[in-house]
Amino acid sequence: MLRPPPESGEWVQILEADAGLATAIPESTRDDAAIFALALTRWLEPGEWQPAREAGDGAGHLGMLVLEGFLVRQVHVVDRPPIELLGPGDLLHPWERDHTEPFEAGVRFDVLEPTRLAVLDRRFAAVISRWPDLVAALVARAIARSRSLLLNLAVGQLVGIDIRLLVQLWHIAERWGHPVGDGCLVPVHLTHQLLAGLISAQRPTVTRALAGLSEQGRLTRRADGLIVLHGEPPTEFRHLRSTLP
Repeated sequence: MLRPPPESGEWVQILEADAGLATAIPESTRDDAAIFALALTRWLEPGEWQPAREAGDGAGHLGMLVLEGFLVRQVHVVDRPPIELLGPGDLLHPWERDHTEPFEAGVRFDVLEPTRLAVLDRRFAAVISRWPDLVAALVARAIARSRSLLLNLAVGQLVGIDIRLLVQLWHIAERWGHPVGDGCLVPVHLTHQLLAGLISAQRPTVTRALAGLSEQGRLTRRADGLIVLHGEPPTEFRHLRSTLP
């Protein structure tokens, strides 16, 4: 069995830590790759995160896979920074420069809650190269994140803050939520300011929209601050999903 080099941190079997990745590949690949596809994990504490440049400098580094927790990525272009919510299953390469010429751009990551990342470094890439199905499954994660970004952009074009907000919440719930009672739980604490950034709106407008949706019975906020969605996703959500490439 190929052992990883001695480094600090906790090693995990990726196909055990990410059940969705395991189910995306044939059983024969899972059986063969499970004990070899090991990655070093890193915990991030809430607050601003500045990835160490040297961690991603090596050629062949696949990036980082979110195993637990949530963080947001902001790209500062002009005066309206778009925001991307990242959670379990997302693949990111935080050392890459964002090419937004002719504008000046800066990227900022903020960790919303304790978050665990798997470091898919050059060693990991070399090991899994013998299983094309597993490599393809990781590439699919990058494509899925791209599709999610497209839906975020489309949400910003919808008319009406209420529907924008509801569609965005259902989008998050579809990716990471789970049923609770008569609704679907959105498992991440979303401030009014963060929601405003996600749907290209102003915070006071989002506050009013949340109050209105609550009065209509479309959502409730639990004592722990998490949002529960009720009823069915709006037709606009299903339409946007069906039109994505």
